[in-house]
Amino acid sequence: MEPAQQRVVSRRLHKVVYWGGMAHTAVGAPRTVSPSEPLESHQNMGGYLRERMGPDYRSVGLTMAHGAIGQPLPAPRPDFVDSLLRAAGENRAGYVLDLGTSHPELVRRLLDAPTRTRLIGPFYDPRDDAAHHMSGGSLASWFDVVVHTQEVTPSRPLS
Repeated sequence: MEPAQQRVVSRRLHKVVYWGGMAHTAVGAPRTVSPSEPLESHQNMGGYLRERMGPDYRSVGLTMAHGAIGQPLPAPRPDFVDSLLRAAGENRAGYVLDLGTSHPELVRRLLDAPTRTRLIGPFYDPRDDAAHHMSGGSLASWFDVVVHTQEVTPSRPLS
């Protein structure tokens, strides 16, 4: 095997997980992150990884309905897609939504429409929940898969 072929084969055998907040792992633009002053709309790491790796980079969005994250997490506002995801799984603890599979036309239109999703990061303030979001694109343009959890609890040590 030629050296160039060996590099291609070995590259395909390795898996890497890039774990970060949705504002960093989402693919593509437009993507506006708030709160930021001025509002930031630019390509992020997920966009660069998709450019470099093509379909080998899979972006996973994590959404949640309510619970506690060291502080109370209110239910998402009706204008956030998180609210729609909450209603879609109201009788489940959570679910995985593969955005790359076929869906009924109404669902496909919702997945492809510009939306707003809640961003919970180091500066998140539940008293100003509406201010913390990502907007400008669609779920289908940002992510390959969405994992939605209805109720979250704070992290704790395993031992």
